[in-house]
Amino acid sequence: MKLADHVLQSFDDACAGKFDLALLHACIAIDATSKRLFPSERKGGARYTNCVRRYYWIVEPMLVGGINLAETRFSNIRLTRAQPPDLADIIYEVFRCSHAHGDEVPPNYSVILTSGNFNSEWVMADNELHMPDRIIWALLGVTVFANVNRGETNAGSYFLSLGDDRFLLRDWWGREDDFKPFATKHNTTRVKFEGLDRFEKRTGFRQR
Repeated sequence: MKLADHVLQSFDDACAGKFDLALLHACIAIDATSKRLFPSERKGGARYTNCVRRYYWIVEPMLVGGINLAETRFSNIRLTRAQPPDLADIIYEVFRCSHAHGDEVPPNYSVILTSGNFNSEWVMADNELHMPDRIIWALLGVTVFANVNRGETNAGSYFLSLGDDRFLLRDWWGREDDFKPFATKHNTTRVKFEGLDRFEKRTGFRQR
């Protein structure tokens, strides 16, 4: 499948409530984007995580609404590749690699159904992270708006939204510079999470 096809399939799966499949296609789209963004980087994990980090300014307003992802380390999470991990590490190791290797995502990680324009619930505990299903749209936003994908095309009325603004995919491929003012407008509050390693088992934190 072409990159644009993965994006559209992710849209279709998410709208049908098939979040695992939607996240799979969104993760594959990030993979393809990272290869274009860092063509000389031979390590797939480094390409992937650096791509996500480069576009935290897109991910933050589309996903979290207030969390500073550039500085937050999820010290309650234990991964094999990075300690303590940031969100890019978690997306790569837990979601991208699980799907790519044909494994199920561990039950202590999941996406939570959201509604409305801004309500996003996070549930965190010891070695546990459940994030809003908006992660799917945030990763698709990175793929669509990234300048390296400006040559992509698609038909239909598929769109991404941020607040009350809508962005038709067929008109917005590769227009990260044009999207930045919208992202900045919705990302004025950025809070660094700290002390997450103090969670005890079966206790946690909910953030809306």
